[in-house]
Amino acid sequence: MYSKAYRKGMIRVAIAYPSTARVALQSLSIHIIRKILSGYPSVYSDFVFMNDDGGSVTKPLKDFDIVIFSVHYELDYPRILRMMEVSGINPYSSQRAANDPLIVMGGPTLMANPEPMAPFADIILIGDAEVLIPTLIDHYMEYGKSIEEYANLVGFYIPSLGKYTVTKAFVRDLSYSIRLVHDATIELSLGDVKSIFNNLTVLEVMRGCPRGCLFCMEGFIGRPVRFADITTIKGLVLRDVNRDRRLINGVTLVGLSVTDHPGFKELMNFLVNDLGLSVSSPSLRVDSLDRDATRLIARGGQKVLTIAPESSERLRRALGKGFSDDDIARVAIDAIDTGIDHLKLYFMVGLPGETHDDINSITNLLLRLRRLGIKFSLSINPWIPKPHTPLQWLPMTSEDIINDRIKALREMHVYTEFSVYNTFDAKVQALLSLGGRDVSDLIFKASLTSLDRGSWRRLLRKYEYLLSKYVYSWKSLNSELPWSHIRIPSISEDNLKSMLLKYIKEVNIDLPTQHIS
Repeated sequence: MYSKAYRKGMIRVAIAYPSTARVALQSLSIHIIRKILSGYPSVYSDFVFMNDDGGSVTKPLKDFDIVIFSVHYELDYPRILRMMEVSGINPYSSQRAANDPLIVMGGPTLMANPEPMAPFADIILIGDAEVLIPTLIDHYMEYGKSIEEYANLVGFYIPSLGKYTVTKAFVRDLSYSIRLVHDATIELSLGDVKSIFNNLTVLEVMRGCPRGCLFCMEGFIGRPVRFADITTIKGLVLRDVNRDRRLINGVTLVGLSVTDHPGFKELMNFLVNDLGLSVSSPSLRVDSLDRDATRLIARGGQKVLTIAPESSERLRRALGKGFSDDDIARVAIDAIDTGIDHLKLYFMVGLPGETHDDINSITNLLLRLRRLGIKFSLSINPWIPKPHTPLQWLPMTSEDIINDRIKALREMHVYTEFSVYNTFDAKVQALLSLGGRDVSDLIFKASLTSLDRGSWRRLLRKYEYLLSKYVYSWKSLNSELPWSHIRIPSISEDNLKSMLLKYIKEVNIDLPTQHIS
């Protein structure tokens, strides 16, 4: 698939992912970065992962000029440091040698809040890879490792210069992006990695989300909302369907709310009815699923419909998901009637303002679906406060309360399968998501441990004050947050505050008066 050999004088770039190859190769981001870099004749790139032993890497990072860490999960932060440590690179940027590679980090969690990893990165990229990676390579030829030179580039954050305003760099027209994603997945299907996706290609139909659900970091940091052109998508699919080898027989549509694309039904009709392709879609929005859309999804061969009611009807409405339990029942019945035989339902517990009545409301909905003869699996996740959302100022609910509410839902036994995100992991994730630079010492200490839950528990006992400061505290609406210097187009803190105050009023939360602006 990638056959470019290294030649003397080439820029050597490591695309590093802080996990094993089995996990890393399922991340589309690293394949997209590789695809971008393959267009540069002067660049040699290679993947670097952790070995299964967790204490070594597949290739020494020190052998490269630039190391790009693709980061998608906060609990991977210590593994990034470990990858540097075992490669002989000091994790702290201020203590690295001149011949060490340039350490670049990016991904949605760092775009939202780069501060916990700030002491370890030379550059943190804020925005879309298709804009930032070419800019990085183009300017590396001029700036080299003089990292302060990069500070004036849009979307480049140089933590060693201290906090300063950085605005997200983003793709305005998705035409190139959808080709990039499509072609990267086609090349994957022709190579050795066969089982990453349900279908042979991925079509990214949108970025961002027009809905603005109050808990959803991806929806806010993904802004501005951009829809891919349907004609461009059709052309890409036709190109590969009409090739002699008919490269594709199915597609996966990706986006935060694909049914919100104004051309969704047109595209589905083209893919399913005109071309006879199988189509799968991620979690779908209940209030954008009418019977026609559900029928098209079923005709595309999808057997499981994934929807996210999130909570009770009361909290759901306040969060920005304005559909009722009746709407969920209607969609479920439509799904079964059109040939979809199973639903996957996502719920959150521990939301601000949640009461036992809200949990009872969820159980009543589940019992109702069961009485209708609908089979469903249940996925329960603790609410985790996230940067750049209206709920970022509110404290996380205690582990004990979250566990009690998970237990109440687990003991219903009306589901075919039950999964839950561990509440302790959720607490750690919240700290690494919400923290400032003072969390970096915890991350460094964690990198020296086995990174199991026992190690994290022992560490957090020493850093309890950080949990009190960032996770279980009300944040003043007047104070600066660790990520306030990161600007996301189309949102402002004033707008987020207005949404928060509306939510607080709707769900009847007593906000301490000292925290109201």
